[in-house]
Amino acid sequence: MTKRAKALSRKIRRPLEWFGIWLAQVLVPRLSRPNVVRLADLISALAPAFDRRGKKIAQANLRLMFGARMTPAREDVIIRRSYRTVMRTILNLFWLLRDTRERILEQVEFTPGTLDRIRHLQPAVMLSAHLGNWELVAQGGVANGIPIMCVAKQIGTPAMTELLTRQRAAIGQEIVPVEGALRALIRTLKGGKSVGVLVDQHMDASEGGTACTFFGLPVSVSMTPATLSRKLGVPILFVWARPLRGARYRIECSDVFLPDPSIPDTVRTQQLSDAIERVVRRHPSYWCLTYRRWRRICPGGEDLPYPFYARASRLSATEHPRSGPTAT
Repeated sequence: MTKRAKALSRKIRRPLEWFGIWLAQVLVPRLSRPNVVRLADLISALAPAFDRRGKKIAQANLRLMFGARMTPAREDVIIRRSYRTVMRTILNLFWLLRDTRERILEQVEFTPGTLDRIRHLQPAVMLSAHLGNWELVAQGGVANGIPIMCVAKQIGTPAMTELLTRQRAAIGQEIVPVEGALRALIRTLKGGKSVGVLVDQHMDASEGGTACTFFGLPVSVSMTPATLSRKLGVPILFVWARPLRGARYRIECSDVFLPDPSIPDTVRTQQLSDAIERVVRRHPSYWCLTYRRWRRICPGGEDLPYPFYARASRLSATEHPRSGPTAT
């Protein structure tokens, strides 16, 4: 599709997206949680048939991750469950627009000892990924009295970004735009509050990324969590929200990385990437499989088996990275 055709498509699609978001804002908060789940499951059951490119990306990701062990039947099941996980997360955002704190406390629990552990290790860099209901990780903490500031970037349409920011801030969660966020992150941690970041997304070297392996292929990952931990002496907590029955979620702290100045940021960043990979490998249907995680071919990796959607890196291997934030 040409740039002109893409621009025209966005122009036509935008009013429909605005209407859909407005309709969801009006209707979804009025539904019971079981009905929100039923609606999400209905949409996710239909989504793979209409989102052909997304399904193709998910198939490529699974084959990269598991190779010949991923049978067509198993692949289909995991992709359908991944769509369901993501759709439940999206509709839950709308559902939480009403009685936000009460509904979060109603649907979120913590593994035994996790909440006390998080409180004890404050301030911390709370690292997460697009696993389960990633939106509830920070919100679950804030609803339980743990102040957390998150970095936000535009997601989809301006209307969706506005909705997301309003919903995140409804119970006191602090939001900072991705542009120039590093100073705010440092200031927040020095002030005794935690920060939340998602790192299972591409980050160019010029923006503070470094090459790490993820399921055997190099990807560019943000070094911000590692740098903040080393410079400020704060721990990194890998926290994620596991889906439970009845559209409830359990927040788990899978790994704790205590500050250690002797560990280089690049090594620590690889350790963080490995921690995410371990959970995704065990629970691939909890991950957002339609995300183009291997979207850029790292310098020197041109002959490696990247998925079909990967494109050559715009940066050379010799470019020096600078520190930058990772947005949620």
